[in-house]
Amino acid sequence: MSDLSILIPARNEIFLAQTIANILENIESDSEIIAVMDGYWAEPPVPQNSRVTIIHHPQSLGQRAATNQAAKLSQAKYVMKCDAHCAFAKGFDTKMLETIQGHDDWTMAPLMKNLHAFDWVCANDHRRYQGPSGPCKARLPDGQECGQETSRDILWQPKPSPNSVSYCFDSSPHFQYFGDFAKRPQGQGDITPTMSLQGSCWMLTRDKYWELEICDEQFGSWGSQGIEVAVKTWLS
Repeated sequence: MSDLSILIPARNEIFLAQTIANILENIESDSEIIAVMDGYWAEPPVPQNSRVTIIHHPQSLGQRAATNQAAKLSQAKYVMKCDAHCAFAKGFDTKMLETIQGHDDWTMAPLMKNLHAFDWVCANDHRRYQGPSGPCKARLPDGQECGQETSRDILWQPKPSPNSVSYCFDSSPHFQYFGDFAKRPQGQGDITPTMSLQGSCWMLTRDKYWELEICDEQFGSWGSQGIEVAVKTWLS
C-alpha cells in the first residue's frame, strides 16, 4: 500500500506528461500517481510507469467528479490533489508526510511559487514569456515587428517570488491571495494557518477526504475548490 496517492484531474492539459514526469523525478516516499484524463487523451502521451495509474473518460465528468474517481482507487492513508501543470521540490512528498504525522485533522498545502513553464521562441531567437501563441512581436532594428512564427520552449522553472503561503476569500465569496498575512506573527515560520486555499495542491487523509465530502459534485464540475476544501476543514 502506498504512503500517498497523488490525484490529478486533467482536461485538455498539454503539461500532464511533464507534470507526471516531474513528480516521478522528485518523489522519495512510496507515492503513487492516479491521473484522470477527463474527456481527452494526453498529447504528448504519458509514458507507462508502475507508479502511475491512468483513467480515461471519453466524455468529461468535471474536476470534482474526476478527483473523486481517482480517490476511489487510492488505498493510501493520505491523498494529495494537484493540477496537471505543476512542478515540485525534491522530496516534497516525504517532507509533507513527515510534517502531517499526528495531525490527521489537518488539510495541508505546500508553499506555492509561480511556474515559468515555457517561452515562445521564433527563428530569430526572440523570446516571449509564456502566454497566448502567435507571431513574434519583437522589434527589429528597422522598427518593424519580427512576425516570425513561434514555438513553445519548455523551461519548467520555479520563479523565486512570490512565495504564497496564505489565502483568504471575500464576501462573494471569491478566492484571494493574502500576502499581508506574512507580516503578522501568525504568518511566520515554516507552518502557517490560512483562511482559504489555492486549489492547485492540497493534502489530507483519505478518510477525512470522504468524511468531509471534500469534492462535493453538487457544487459544480469546477471552480472554488480551494474555498470548499478550506471551509469544510474549518467547520470539521
